[in-house]
Amino acid sequence: MTTNELEKVSRRMLWVIPAMLLAMVGDYCMGIEPKDSAALSGMISSGWLTIADWRIAVSNIGGLLGTVFYTLAALPFAAFLKTLLPGCRSKWDRRLLKLYIAGLILGVMCFLYFHLECGTLVHNFNLLHEAAGGDTELAAALWNRSYAVQFVPYWTTFFAFELAVLVGWIALILRGTFALGKIWILAAPLIVAGIGYLMEILIPWPFNGFVSGFESFGWIVMFLGGRELVRKAIREQSEREEAA
Repeated sequence: MTTNELEKVSRRMLWVIPAMLLAMVGDYCMGIEPKDSAALSGMISSGWLTIADWRIAVSNIGGLLGTVFYTLAALPFAAFLKTLLPGCRSKWDRRLLKLYIAGLILGVMCFLYFHLECGTLVHNFNLLHEAAGGDTELAAALWNRSYAVQFVPYWTTFFAFELAVLVGWIALILRGTFALGKIWILAAPLIVAGIGYLMEILIPWPFNGFVSGFESFGWIVMFLGGRELVRKAIREQSEREEAA
């Protein structure tokens, strides 16, 4: 890539910031619950009944717009990473880099899918609970039947997407393929989410769900690390162009 092309990649990667801020709004619309919320059956929380329809709508809209902005950031980043493949030192470096690129591209579909899916799961239970006249046991049984047909695509997509990024990012840093300090492994979205979960346990927040937006925030942090790789490539390319 030329210096101008790399500068364009660097600028477009900043679209991840509004993308994930919108995603975080959606996360908190679905994730914030009263402090006394409790598990009713499996994934179902009593706090779901406090989530108004408008919160689900806002989450879905945030997921839609956030996915558009994420696409603007992720595709040029993936294109830049593909230029690194010829310089990989081993077949494992190439495989890990391809895995990471695949994870980034899967995000173009997965961010919207997860906001719609998670919102639908919450909304469905609330509607079933209302239709069942407040009979929580009946509503949970009906919801579990609804969830059963969504279980495989939901979790398959989640693990394929998140683990590709998690494993790829950490391994590429530890192996030196990504010229970043080891501290940057903490920028993997699931690790950032883990940090948020720890903070939720240790700090007595007056509500549940503090961790909700941390995974989305992790994407901003990780892309800032990726942008450091692009800025390094810009400096190296500029030196080569000046020498020529």
